[in-house]
Amino acid sequence: MKQNFLRAAAFLLAALMTVPVMTSCGDSTDTPSADTTGAAETTAETVDPNDRSQIKDNLPDDLDYTGRTFTTLVASPSDQGPFIAGVEESTGDIVEDAVLARNRAVEERLGIDLVFDVRTDIDGSTIDAEVSKFLLAGDSTHDLYTGHQWGLTKLLVNGGIVPAEDLDHIELSQPWWWKEYMDELSLGGNTHYYFVGDFFLHALRSARVVIFNKELYANYYDDANKLYEVVLDGKWTIDHFAELAKSVYIDLNNDGKTDGEDQLGFCSWATMASTDPFVYGTDIEYVKRTENGGIEFTMISDDAVTLCEKLVDFFWQDGTFTKNTSDAEQYAMFESGRVLFMGNASLVSVEKIRDMECDFGILPCPKFDEAQENYRTLVHDGGYLGAVNGNSANLDLVGAVLEALSSETYRSVTPTYYETALKVKYTRDDTSAQMIDMIHDTLMTNFIYAYNYALSDIGLQYRKLITNKSKEYVSTIEKTLKAAEKKLEVLSDVFAGN
Repeated sequence: MKQNFLRAAAFLLAALMTVPVMTSCGDSTDTPSADTTGAAETTAETVDPNDRSQIKDNLPDDLDYTGRTFTTLVASPSDQGPFIAGVEESTGDIVEDAVLARNRAVEERLGIDLVFDVRTDIDGSTIDAEVSKFLLAGDSTHDLYTGHQWGLTKLLVNGGIVPAEDLDHIELSQPWWWKEYMDELSLGGNTHYYFVGDFFLHALRSARVVIFNKELYANYYDDANKLYEVVLDGKWTIDHFAELAKSVYIDLNNDGKTDGEDQLGFCSWATMASTDPFVYGTDIEYVKRTENGGIEFTMISDDAVTLCEKLVDFFWQDGTFTKNTSDAEQYAMFESGRVLFMGNASLVSVEKIRDMECDFGILPCPKFDEAQENYRTLVHDGGYLGAVNGNSANLDLVGAVLEALSSETYRSVTPTYYETALKVKYTRDDTSAQMIDMIHDTLMTNFIYAYNYALSDIGLQYRKLITNKSKEYVSTIEKTLKAAEKKLEVLSDVFAGN
């Protein structure tokens, strides 16, 4: 986020800080209602900035595919499927009902039947193998494949999926497509094999964040809202984050080591995926784009070495605990009230801890240093993408269906989830909602992160280094770079049409 926005946002924070904060787990303070005299008259003249109902797509009014069926494979091992497939009947949940209404609206508009093949036996580790079998066999069962980014991107080198440019009615300039994100998944910038946008809402839910215990922070630093000030002032850095985490550590069981029974500064499931948002939340340039949109590796730099040292120190300092055997243990530990920061967290984590007794807040991941202009929010590689089956018998209508589903999601489902559920129902204070806007506005990925498993793991080398408590960054990258460059040539050939 630009610094001028941060300064402007600070004025809002000053107003918000007049609202009393929670003082202990479960306590709350009511504030008087504002004088609403004349409010009805003002409201009648005000346009709701979140009202997208009048933002239309450019699909022709006379499109009619009556009798046709559009089938989507949904790789859904946990809770992602409902945002794609939806539910069959109204449940009363505002988001689920919005998804159901979207699907029905698109079916009626285009005269089609939407069929969702929800496969709970397919996840990120198996989706590429399963879909590759379909593609190689010429299977036309599915028109669209949806699933985890890290698995779906492995498909590209095998061929068989169709880019957006070969489909009618797709307009990537429309706001329901994450065009910059899709450009990052492209080489040359003119061919987009993977679809990311509002219809694939789990990508938004996969935005990496830091969640903090406001009451534990206030015990040490007087006012939990001060941490929001740090963010808005552009001073939320890895160094400051590590210092805070270490400062609250108490060896409660007096065994001389950091473990799950202590008061902790930071906990996560493991060092592995927990490291990613700190690596890509910096402005360190790991690759650069050539004039023709290609990629060159720039992995080795002084800042990259320094970052490795900082993160190894942080993940192995007193008060950092990453030895949980599951994410369920991580959530339970944080909800106990004994942990200042929860790592390996995303916006979906906010949904999971919304009933937590202690008050919590939401922050973007920290910057490399104060000289870094913007916060950068990595989308977890478990976020959803879409890929079109080249064997589909419905290639004449796939673009229209995707455009209709995406535009309808943008108008109805996204506002319901983002403005009503996420920012109101799931959060505890107005400034957390403001932080979510900052997080949303800085969503990103990186080419080597997205295609890591097609690039000899070059994009996840920090995971290996930090897990092994190693600061040998340069030699580790050098060992991987040659193999990654060969794999990059293969990807480049695919985008070149070879």
